[in-house]
Amino acid sequence: MALIELAGVGRHYRLGDIDVLALDGVDLAIEAGEFVAIMGQSGSGKSTLMNLLGCLDVPTAGRLAIDGRDAGALSPDELAALRRERFGFIFQRYHLLPHLDARANAGLPAVYAGVAAGARHERAQALLQRLGLGTRLHHKPNELSGGQQQRVSIARALMNGGQIILADEPTGALDSQSGAELLALLAELHRRGHTIILVTHDATVAAHARRIIELRDGRVVRDSGTPAGHHPAAPSAEDAAPASGGWWQRLRGQWHEALQSALQALLGNRLRSVLSMLGISIGIAAVVSIVALTSAARGSVERDVGAFMQGRILVYRGNPALPPGTVPRPFLPSELAAVRALPGVRGVTFEREAQMTARHASRDSMVSVLGTEAHTLAMRKLKVVQGRELTQRDFDSRAQVALIDDKARDHLFRPGEVVIGRTLLVAPQVQPAGMGAAAPEGVALPVTIVGVVADSGGFAQFGSWLGRVFVPHTTFAQKLDLRIDADNFNVLLDVTVPPDELRKQISYRLRALHGAEDFGIWSADEDFRKFQQVTGVMSLLFAGVGAISLLVGGVGVMNIMLVSVSERTREIGIRMAVGARQADVRLQFLVEAVLLCCLGGVAGVLLSWLAAQVLNRVQSGLQVEVSGGALLVAFGVSSVVGLVFGTLPARRAAALSPVDALARE
Repeated sequence: MALIELAGVGRHYRLGDIDVLALDGVDLAIEAGEFVAIMGQSGSGKSTLMNLLGCLDVPTAGRLAIDGRDAGALSPDELAALRRERFGFIFQRYHLLPHLDARANAGLPAVYAGVAAGARHERAQALLQRLGLGTRLHHKPNELSGGQQQRVSIARALMNGGQIILADEPTGALDSQSGAELLALLAELHRRGHTIILVTHDATVAAHARRIIELRDGRVVRDSGTPAGHHPAAPSAEDAAPASGGWWQRLRGQWHEALQSALQALLGNRLRSVLSMLGISIGIAAVVSIVALTSAARGSVERDVGAFMQGRILVYRGNPALPPGTVPRPFLPSELAAVRALPGVRGVTFEREAQMTARHASRDSMVSVLGTEAHTLAMRKLKVVQGRELTQRDFDSRAQVALIDDKARDHLFRPGEVVIGRTLLVAPQVQPAGMGAAAPEGVALPVTIVGVVADSGGFAQFGSWLGRVFVPHTTFAQKLDLRIDADNFNVLLDVTVPPDELRKQISYRLRALHGAEDFGIWSADEDFRKFQQVTGVMSLLFAGVGAISLLVGGVGVMNIMLVSVSERTREIGIRMAVGARQADVRLQFLVEAVLLCCLGGVAGVLLSWLAAQVLNRVQSGLQVEVSGGALLVAFGVSSVVGLVFGTLPARRAAALSPVDALARE
């Protein structure tokens, strides 16, 4: 059985509405170890025949068999394996990858065969030394002469054994001396047992072959036939292909080549790579910054609101559902004690507050006077900025001391005037005549100012439109408001009873004591959970707005990758010719897209971090942090963007026909 058999092989192409017949009913049989020259003028079909013989293309009619295997029935990856294991190509224009040195170009077929890097480099070096390029191992193609580049392509053809050497016009770009040396090399390879198929239009070059096949208009018009007594030489052990590794070695080589190729492609087009990364950087920076900013704002609001709302239930006098004319009762101390005794109640507190008149010297102002407990300032997000806080001794002794806020200070004192140690007179307001039942006129109570309070700087504040004066709750109850009942109170919770259950128990006990539900209960915890849900939705909404810029960056990456596929079509063809599978080509461009996006993601995180540092320096109310987790998220999101938007270019690259890809410049 012949090594290569063609039976009635035809190949035609569609160019628009025109059907071009390149080969028409070719019948050939080529034995192992032959030295064949295929001749013909331009357009005779000799290049098309070479592409079919090398499994770079498949016939549209007839049967092409390599060692008995029908090439037309093989998948693209099976054809790639056949090229990788059996064929070596020597092209007229060398077709070396410009970013690889001579050793890497020669070793490229072994990458896709899964040969370990050490064995691959050793064999490539040995082949190049044998071909007289031992001192040019690390030179790029543009640093080599034409003859030297062609020798590198011969080394590449022999890398995996090169049982069948296909040479397409190998001397066409060489001077006469280099051409003669190349033909001598081909003759030597023939003597060593390689099957040589030489395509040329030059009869002088064809004369070096042992068999000449001439084509005209896609048909064989002359075939000198296999020489009589032809016996192929036994392959030399020196030409044997290096041992291929297992699946793991092949996978490692596949990924290493994809990463190396991606880095070289990005470095080879630095400006375009930077501009592409800029789109992803802006998208990632927008998403990370918005998420960090909204997280900081949300956290600040939730901390501030949570300090006011969490862990308590507000009970207040009145209920809209009461029958008309029903007057709700205030809460007596005994009723407060009954609520305090319930399981899960950490304490019961109530603030006494009244609008009063405050006077200092010749100035007076309406203020809100609050009976203050130990936790009041913290709950209202206030801090002492001058003087001191109220102490337990002040509460126990019912001291006539007070804290004032900045509004009360501005209304009652001149700018820059010292307020600590000064005395205020506070008194209940007198109900004006004609405005209902007259209230008894209160007695002015002198209080000494011991401190000034201000907002603590949280994102959410709980201010008042009036100036505020804070006195100990014991002082307020004994000297300003003698009522013993309360219109509302707070129930402080512990973790032993769920808030909803405790709310039911409070409602049940107060209904029993009042005889009616003339009160309302507000569960701050429940509303706080709803508040958290709203802030969570808002955070997602803002992140979604930022993601739009990331989408735009991804589209930009896809566009750049499509351009890259178009520019590197010949490289794709070279890789396929030496045995790259479609999966290898897909992986190469996917890795490049992901690497481009990940680098852009890192840059985006750095931009976000710098923006956060600047924001934190110019203001102190909101501390924005870009955590280490943001880097992981950026890598993850960037990888997904690269995979999504790199898939189309990668699929397009893998779907290219080797022969079409090689034909493009």
